[in-house]
Amino acid sequence: MLKVENVHKSFGKNQVLKGVSFDVEKGDVVAILGSSGSGKTTLLRCLEFFEKADDGRIELGELKTDLKGAHKSVANQFRQHTGFVFQNYNLFNNKTALDNVKLGLIKGHGVDKKKADELARKALDKVGLSDRLDYYPSELSGGQQQRIGIARAVAFEPDVIFMDEPTSALDPELVGEVLETIKKLAENGITMVIVTHEISFARDVATKVIYMDEGVIVEQGTSLEIFSRPKQERTRQFLSRFLADYDYVI
Repeated sequence: MLKVENVHKSFGKNQVLKGVSFDVEKGDVVAILGSSGSGKTTLLRCLEFFEKADDGRIELGELKTDLKGAHKSVANQFRQHTGFVFQNYNLFNNKTALDNVKLGLIKGHGVDKKKADELARKALDKVGLSDRLDYYPSELSGGQQQRIGIARAVAFEPDVIFMDEPTSALDPELVGEVLETIKKLAENGITMVIVTHEISFARDVATKVIYMDEGVIVEQGTSLEIFSRPKQERTRQFLSRFLADYDYVI
């Protein structure tokens, strides 16, 4: 469903992405792992056209384009089929939970107000916030704010949702509620590509895992392959830092 080929991106002399390629099938939950600075977030931002890649191609269903030369209209076409969950919520503080979700539908997707209201209520119910429709961000916890961000991404039923470290800005006690929300989306067959530092979550929920380091994909495979039978020593070393009970199957 989603095909990414040979993505390159540099900031000045700093080469952040060095030819990244991977495929995503419908219903996949792809977890992208790696240390800070490995290029994970930059990759997602290039795929959503927030950053212009120096090279590479993307295919999503029938849509195909070169990332470097994509016109704004092409980027907007792709965004009609993708959702994005940011690290820091990106909510409008002067709008309620319901209005934050409705605004994306109306302004971003041309949905009429009545239908937007219906879809927004449904999306907020999916993330367990049907009792917080009229609350403003300042009245909600960080976990609840991030769940609004997730509701905004799922409201128009995109083909794939990109999530950029959705728990990184949360206090530790709030991480679980957001991860549980994402897990429920996965169980409902929603296709997601998630950059995350939550290694145990990736092991339990992801169908595919990508490990990145220094701008390249070191290894990719099913969750079982990566967490039980990693082929690359760099992958083993990375995972062993996070999973104290890590047990390799040779």
